[in-house]
Amino acid sequence: MKKWLSVFVLFFVVTASVASNEMLLKAEKAYDEKQYKTAITLYEKLLKEGYTSYQLYFNLGNAYYKNGNLGLAIHAYEIARKLEPDDEDIKINLSLANSKTVDKIDTKENFFITAVKSNILSSLSTSAWAWLNIISLLIAAAAFFLFYTFSSVAFKRVFFGVSMLFAFIFLISYFLGRSAVKSKSENKFAIILSKEVKIMNEPNVSGTTKFRLHEGTKVRVVENNGDWMLIKLENGNEGWLKSQELGVI
Repeated sequence: MKKWLSVFVLFFVVTASVASNEMLLKAEKAYDEKQYKTAITLYEKLLKEGYTSYQLYFNLGNAYYKNGNLGLAIHAYEIARKLEPDDEDIKINLSLANSKTVDKIDTKENFFITAVKSNILSSLSTSAWAWLNIISLLIAAAAFFLFYTFSSVAFKRVFFGVSMLFAFIFLISYFLGRSAVKSKSENKFAIILSKEVKIMNEPNVSGTTKFRLHEGTKVRVVENNGDWMLIKLENGNEGWLKSQELGVI
């Protein structure tokens, strides 16, 4: 019985894999033939069926961009970058799409410091920070052991210096890695998907419009209140808009 069950599961997995590959090939063919809506439908179907990869989101972003859906394209690119932060093609296409957005948000004076910190934290993935932490600690420990072992003053100085250097790197990478994990868990961003949205002073349609935003603008999600979300811009402005008008990254 177990044997036949294993055969059935294997058959199902292989069949599903073949079907997904065929759908992916159809989507790529549709994109090459400039049938962008068809490509979008197929890519989204793959995502709904549970197939997730940065390449899939990248291709979906390209199809959205070609179809004129700027907000959806940026949202897809942002997810692709989240899955693969170091991919140059994603960075280039995302930068190009961002240059097409309408809203140019002025930043606070202290935002430069925040931006630098954000760039440092995002320069490595959380797992990369962890590995840097471990490796620097091991090197520092090994160098200190050699410092303790060698009797030569010259070697002692070298190994002591190396030990102190990597101990310093360990401390810096530890605190930066910890900050990166905290930032990843606390900071949630989203992309405006609609052509234009009203940002309200309270989470209901009878509220007052504070300002307007356009598709593709990146915002920070401060609070989720069911059908409404409280968002914050880089310049400090806050307001509410409907959740369906946002694509959370």
